[in-house]
Amino acid sequence: MNPLLFKALEQAIRDRNPVLAQRLRPGRSEAANRRSLERAGVTGCVEPVVALFSWKNGSNLDPSVPLDKASPFPKSGFYLFMPLSFILGHFQGFHEFAKHNPSMKEVAGRYFPLFWNRSTGWLAVDLKPSSNSRVVLIESQADEPVLQAYPSFDDFMADAIRANCENASLKCF
Repeated sequence: MNPLLFKALEQAIRDRNPVLAQRLRPGRSEAANRRSLERAGVTGCVEPVVALFSWKNGSNLDPSVPLDKASPFPKSGFYLFMPLSFILGHFQGFHEFAKHNPSMKEVAGRYFPLFWNRSTGWLAVDLKPSSNSRVVLIESQADEPVLQAYPSFDDFMADAIRANCENASLKCF
């Protein structure tokens, strides 16, 4: 993962949305992230997950901040950047979804959620080593719950930077 992309994203968020920039939580150490992922049974290509949560560990939510100001993606719905401990619960929850929703079987264990829309949708990274860390949209209520959003995590990061610089929607929406 290119550390310059994280610096550029942080600057773009700060320029567009200083309220959110102040609410970003400090990142966790790479070692702590790897331990948390290992304990939760997250395997595969975890580098994007480790890098993201080493950069920042989500954001602090504040009910006084409107949802459009709480999302790191302008005009892209209300996808939130939650702390790793919270997101790990969603990763484990995919296994529960799969028990009751056969179309979610492919999601359980393969995709790691990075951002959540406060409902039934996530932006997630594909952990399969041959996937090039592609980023997907997951919608648990859809007939086909997985849709490729970006061919790689770096492509996703570049679009997140562009969206913040232009105050525009992510291309995947």
